[in-house]
Amino acid sequence: MNTISILVVEDNPGDLLLIKEYLSERQNFAYDLMECGTLESAIATLTRHDFDVVLLDLSLPDSFGLDTVRKVITNFPEIAVVVLTGLQDEDTAIQSVRYGAQDYLEKQLLSPGMLYKSIVYATERQKLLQEKEDLLHDLTLALQKIESLEGILPVCISCKKILDEKKQWRRIEEYIQQRSGAELVQLICPACKNDMEKESAFER
Repeated sequence: MNTISILVVEDNPGDLLLIKEYLSERQNFAYDLMECGTLESAIATLTRHDFDVVLLDLSLPDSFGLDTVRKVITNFPEIAVVVLTGLQDEDTAIQSVRYGAQDYLEKQLLSPGMLYKSIVYATERQKLLQEKEDLLHDLTLALQKIESLEGILPVCISCKKILDEKKQWRRIEEYIQQRSGAELVQLICPACKNDMEKESAFER
């Protein structure tokens, strides 16, 4: 498993110490850990460093409840967020998951195994979500290009040249290479090859 970078946003020294102890108990778990005690310092740290997951306490000196989660996810949507909550905050924690947090952990019920699984599952789910977002983005760009091409690609029905935006007729190879930078390899498909062989035999 690759090293997982973790930011713990927790202002309670006792809870922070417990999290560190639980993480250290897990064998063969490679991780880097940083800590912050306020949302302001967490935002600044997230801006300067890359993290895989944030363990986020809902009750901080400068932020409380769902607003804490909202600020982190809005500013850093690519990072997996696991909410740390007391029993009295369970409803808010559930709302946090609906808003975009990957998981929530009740501090009173926390265990080394639970913490480990939550971190690993949260990072994996976030990766899948990011891959989905990337695919949707690529698809959107492809559709936009198709729509654009449909609007600017008059083709000669005889020689198959394309009339570009400068009103110049260009071979399709030139047109594609000019816009994509791709190298075109000219091949002959089986059907055309067969036709060419027939024509050659007929001429002989």
